[in-house]
Amino acid sequence: MRIFWYSTAPWGGSSYSVLTQRTVPDIVRMGHEVIVYAWYGLQGAAQRWPIRKRENPNEKAGVVTILPHCGSNPYGIDTALAYYNAAKPDILITNMDVWVFPPQISQHTKFCPWLPVDHDPIPKPVLDALQPAIYPMCYSQWGTALLKDAGVDAHYVPCSADAAVYKPISQQEAREKLGMPKDGFIVTMVAANKDPSDRKGFGEAFAGFAKFLEKHEDAYLYPHTNWGGALNIAALGERNGISKRIIHHDQLAYLSGAFDDKYMMTVYNASDVLLNPAKSEGFGLPILEAQMCGCPVAASDYSTTDELLFAGWKIPGQRHWSLGADSFRMLVSIDAVADALEAAYAERGNELLRKQARKGAINYDTQVVADKYWRPALAEIEDIVLGQGGELKMVTF
Repeated sequence: MRIFWYSTAPWGGSSYSVLTQRTVPDIVRMGHEVIVYAWYGLQGAAQRWPIRKRENPNEKAGVVTILPHCGSNPYGIDTALAYYNAAKPDILITNMDVWVFPPQISQHTKFCPWLPVDHDPIPKPVLDALQPAIYPMCYSQWGTALLKDAGVDAHYVPCSADAAVYKPISQQEAREKLGMPKDGFIVTMVAANKDPSDRKGFGEAFAGFAKFLEKHEDAYLYPHTNWGGALNIAALGERNGISKRIIHHDQLAYLSGAFDDKYMMTVYNASDVLLNPAKSEGFGLPILEAQMCGCPVAASDYSTTDELLFAGWKIPGQRHWSLGADSFRMLVSIDAVADALEAAYAERGNELLRKQARKGAINYDTQVVADKYWRPALAEIEDIVLGQGGELKMVTF
């Protein structure tokens, strides 16, 4: 098929960019043609993205055209249909929050959204946006079940990470590379700081760590995030009295995208635990990546945690009303954050736990997900398109 992939540029730092970078190459290797419309990460002119064969990286499997964002809408909505019609694809796959994509546009396409779900029940704008979909796909089993409960026949297609890149290495070697304390207990948060509602739970994480620090003076907190984002990270540290126990990273390197997969692999290996007290996750890529590296996780007892936590601790809380979505997420307990860190501290250096984390996570290796989920999903979509009187196109854009 000729696929119009609507998301963000594969070299970006957002989760959608990461998923585009990890997913599109294997779709091309299956024999499909892909055109990416990058509503974030590219302006000015189209770019070519060469895709290499897995078995022989010196040979090309194909070339993906990446179209630049143009127009005034931040999500590229005002030019979406014009691009789609010019590309003449067989289907449209959106890799993004679906509620921002209006049915007035998607109803004129063969709409196959791949989407996160992070509220229970499903917000009305999400259900409205899905009405024209011919094959909705969801990142998580939790979200797929909620969609089906709401009357949407959704298909489970999970996110992934490369198990050959995200792998265990020596913790001491990782700490030496990053200049982290050799003997400290390192708690890491990997979370975007762009939501003023604090979806990722920075407030609870910092307060919980402060309580934990009272008993463990060898503890450090490493927040891998944008310190100048929606929340004032420096102020959070100061107000909680933990500023001297926070590990900083190079903000310019973070903002300019210099921290690649290999760097993040090193971060996870240097860590004793990944702390993820988010109000909800559409999937939770850091949870997966950390465990691929053998790092256990303390995560909110909500949304995708049940299906992704292979080695670690659930952080309880209470239901929390989400403004704008008119639905619920979860707010973790600060005391429960501290308790989870206590449990992680007691298991520091537990090799069996680290092996358990890796064993569960490799089921989400990028090639495994491509073969087990994407290949059959695309075959079903192709049957639907042909069954609706479609004709597979081979057109040069």
